[in-house]
Amino acid sequence: MNSTSDTIVIGGGLTGLLLTHRLKLAGHNVTLLEARESLGGRFRRPSLTQPYSSPILDFLPANSEHLEILEWFKNQSPISVNYSIEDHRPQIFQDGHWKAFAGFGESNFQSVSELSSLFGHSQSVNLTPALEQVTRALVEQLPIVAQTMSTVTGFKVEDGKITELTINGDKTIRAQNVIFCGDPQQLNNLFQGEDLAAKHRTRLAKFQAWTAITLELTHTPPLVEDSSVRIFNHSAKEFEPVVGRVFGEYSKWMTLVPAEREADHEFGGQCIRHIKRQMKRAWPLALADEGKATSEKIYILPNAYGQLSLKTKENLRFPEISNLYLGNHALATLPGELGALETARAIESAICGTLNKLPDVSASC
Repeated sequence: MNSTSDTIVIGGGLTGLLLTHRLKLAGHNVTLLEARESLGGRFRRPSLTQPYSSPILDFLPANSEHLEILEWFKNQSPISVNYSIEDHRPQIFQDGHWKAFAGFGESNFQSVSELSSLFGHSQSVNLTPALEQVTRALVEQLPIVAQTMSTVTGFKVEDGKITELTINGDKTIRAQNVIFCGDPQQLNNLFQGEDLAAKHRTRLAKFQAWTAITLELTHTPPLVEDSSVRIFNHSAKEFEPVVGRVFGEYSKWMTLVPAEREADHEFGGQCIRHIKRQMKRAWPLALADEGKATSEKIYILPNAYGQLSLKTKENLRFPEISNLYLGNHALATLPGELGALETARAIESAICGTLNKLPDVSASC
């Protein structure tokens, strides 16, 4: 079977969904491919009976770059989105009580730089509704029928362009433009031989990402009264710091692990126990049978954080392959979900030349 589209979007997460909406509005014939059964990426719902949810510690620092991308996003969202800026005072647990966070000192944790840049800010953005609800709207209002359970297994390259994609090993599809929103390291398996330059393969292979392991708990009554980021520093060398927030009667706690340990289920279980041990330092009864915790959810999100530079003129492009655009958040300058928005804006502008403006319904690019 062989079909043709103007643009193929690979990956039905926030970036892929947003680009599908925007390009369809601009007049493109778009095909959206998703390897899983359901759309939504990191915010997808685990089953039809469960809500869309966020598997990470939700925190958006308020700085000029972040506010600029959120202003753009307000004009692209299928539902009304607003945000407010709030003062934020991150806390760290030391010497038996909470103190104002002023850095990790001389700690040798690998994730110190990542955690400080993500959570060590004096102001935060409160986005309403949250990104998981915007993702839900993007899925429910999708202007095309997505092809789920469709895994891209190969690219065919001719004259510096991807001319054909293989789906699930046998089906083929053609397009003028290809937007790849998946794990950048997968590209080494999709290109044959010298279709992808050796220098690019090397940089992709060396990409160091962080997997987020998150524990969500409900409590009655709340552990604390505010939702500031709270950090547990510790002396256990095999684990990274634990970072969390309390939102009334539920809380989220996250630790990062190197991507290569994501498949180590035994270590994942150890990380959950590590999170609970740290919480008990501040709230000894919080996880006891007779204590405050009433239910828990565990999320494991590979490649949640980490940045990759291709060291090309445009970091979302391989110059040797003119019709391929890379839409993964790891290639953005902003972290996490903000990076997903940043790549969507850059790719829409590159393909449509919109210069970040909302096109008319009749607009075409």
